[in-house]
Amino acid sequence: MHNILILGARSPASLTWARLLAKAGHRVHMAESLGYAISRFSRYTLTYTRLPSPKQQPRQWLEQLIQLLVREKIHTIIPNCEEVFYLASANALIQQAHPCQLFTSSISLLTQLHHKGDFAQLTQDWPVSAPETVLLTDQNQFDAFKQQKFSTNKQWVFKPAYSRFATHTLICPTTIEYNQIQATPQQPWVAQQYIQGKEYCSYSIIRHGQLVAHSCYQPKYRVGQGAGIYFDPVQKIKIRQFIEYFAKQTQYHGQVGFDFIEDSAGKIYVLECNPRATSGIHFLEQLPQTTQTAIAHAAMEADTDLPINQLKMDDLQPAMHNLIMLFTPQIWRFFSKKTFWRDYQQACDAVWTKEDILPYLIQPVPTAEILLRAMSSHSSFLAATTSDIEWDGAPVAFH
Repeated sequence: MHNILILGARSPASLTWARLLAKAGHRVHMAESLGYAISRFSRYTLTYTRLPSPKQQPRQWLEQLIQLLVREKIHTIIPNCEEVFYLASANALIQQAHPCQLFTSSISLLTQLHHKGDFAQLTQDWPVSAPETVLLTDQNQFDAFKQQKFSTNKQWVFKPAYSRFATHTLICPTTIEYNQIQATPQQPWVAQQYIQGKEYCSYSIIRHGQLVAHSCYQPKYRVGQGAGIYFDPVQKIKIRQFIEYFAKQTQYHGQVGFDFIEDSAGKIYVLECNPRATSGIHFLEQLPQTTQTAIAHAAMEADTDLPINQLKMDDLQPAMHNLIMLFTPQIWRFFSKKTFWRDYQQACDAVWTKEDILPYLIQPVPTAEILLRAMSSHSSFLAATTSDIEWDGAPVAFH
C-alpha cells in the first residue's frame, strides 16, 4: 500500500485514477488549484489540497507541493493535466526535497511532443507520420508561405504551436482569416496540410518505453471544434503499432494521447500529441478488476505482467459525459443526428458509478466555479478550464 498523489483533480481522468488506485489498495491524495474540483468529492479521495496556480505562482506552487509530499509521505505523483510540464520542470528540486516517483517523462521530451511543429518534425521518418507541417514564427514567414503554399490546390489547417482543445484552430481559412493570424517567436503557429477522413484518438499508459495499456476511440460528439464528450471505442491495429513504436523510440514514461486522421485510401496520419491524460482512460474502468489493478501497479514501477493484446476495444461500451451531452448549447445540433438517442442509450457515463455517486451529482459545483472564473477573466468557459495550469513553452522560474 502506497500514498499516491494525483494532480489535476479537475479532470475526470483523475477520478478514474482514484478509483483504480484505491481498489488496488492504495491511499489516494488529490491536489489542485481549483477549490471544488470534481475528484475532490470521490469516496476514494483521502485528502484534498488546494495549491496555488503553477502558471501564475510557480514558486509558491512548488513550495506547497513539496510540503504536501513530505507531510503525506507520497510515493508516486500522477499528473493528469498540463501541470505535468511544471512537475517535470521541477523534478530535480522535488527529488532533492522528497525523493519519489513521477509518472512523467523529462521536460525536454515533453516540450518536443507538446509543440505541434516540433512533434510533426519528429514523426517524419516514423511508420505513421504527420501531414506536411510548416512552422511559422513571424510575418515574413507568413508572407512567404502565402506565396508558396497557400495559393496551391492544397488545403491547410492553422493552429498555435502551443494550444489545446482546438482553440484558435482555423480549418481551410479565408484570406481575411489568414491575414488576422499573428505569429511571433514566442507565440508560433503551424500550418498543417488538411487531410479529409475519419478522426481517431488514442490514450496510452507507457512505462519506460513499454506499452502497458492502450485505448483507441472516435470522438463522435464534440463541444466546439475540439473537446470530445462522446467516445466510441474502435480497434485500429495500425494505431496501436504506432504507439508501440513511439514508446520504444522515445522511451516515453507516463500517459499520452494522440489525434489521428485516416484518409479515404486507408492511410493514417498522426496530427498531434497530448503528453498527458486524455478521455480514453475512462475505458479502463470497464476492464476486469485484475487488469485494472495491474495497470495501477504499473504506474508505480511495480512488477506487473499485463497481457496487452487482450485489451480489445470491440468488447467495450462507448463512454460519454452525459450531462454535457444533454445541457450543452449544441444539443440541438446533436438532435439533428438520427442516431443521437441510440448513441446516448448505448454509452456509459464517464463519471457515474454506483459505488461513487457524489462526483456525478456534484458536477454543477465545479462547473459553476469555472464559469465564475470565465466571467471574471472575460474568457470562454473552455479557456477558463485550463487558464491557470497551461504551459506554452517558456522556462519556469521556481526561484
